[in-house]
Amino acid sequence: MSRLRHTYAQGLDRLALALALCASLCMVAIVGLVTTSVVMRRIAGTPLHITEDIVGLLLTAMLFLGLPLVTLRAQHVRVSIVSNALEPRFGRLVHIAAMLVGLLFFGWIFVKALPWLEFAWKRNLKTETARLLLYPWMAALPVSVGLTWVIFASRLTGLIERERYATPDEEATIAPLSDTSDTDG
Repeated sequence: MSRLRHTYAQGLDRLALALALCASLCMVAIVGLVTTSVVMRRIAGTPLHITEDIVGLLLTAMLFLGLPLVTLRAQHVRVSIVSNALEPRFGRLVHIAAMLVGLLFFGWIFVKALPWLEFAWKRNLKTETARLLLYPWMAALPVSVGLTWVIFASRLTGLIERERYATPDEEATIAPLSDTSDTDG
C-alpha cells in the first residue's frame, strides 16, 4: 500500500510539474511577444496587432497552470495567523477544515467552468483581433482546478502526505514530492 501511495504521489507531482512547465513556457512566450512588439513599434512604427489578445490568453493560462504544483508543494501565499494560534490544540481539525474548504471551492469552480468551456467549444468562439480559438485556452481552467481538487481530496483521504510548511530559510532546501522517501527519520 505504501508503494502505491508513493507512486500515486509521484504521478500527481509529475502531472502538476508538466502543467507548471507549460506555465513557464507561457511566461517565456509573453516576454517574447512583448519584446517583439516593442521592437516593432520602434523599427516599423507599429506593434504586433495580436499582442494584447495572445498575452492576455497566455497570462490567464500561466496563472491557472501553475496552481496545482504550488498547491501540491504548499508554496502558495498563506495568511496563517488563525491556524498558527489553533495549531497546538486543534491542528488536525484546522487541517481537515482547510481541506474541505479547498474541496468545495475548487469543485465549485470546476463545475462552473465546464459549461463555460462547452459554450466556447460549440460556438467556436475566437479572440477579436488574433482570431484564435478560445476553447483550447479556456481548457486550462478546468484542467488545473480539477487537478487541484484531486490534490485536496488526496490530502484529505491520506493518499498523499499532509503539507509541511517551511520557514523562509528552509524553502530553498525543500525537495519535490517525487524525491521524498516513505520513511521519516
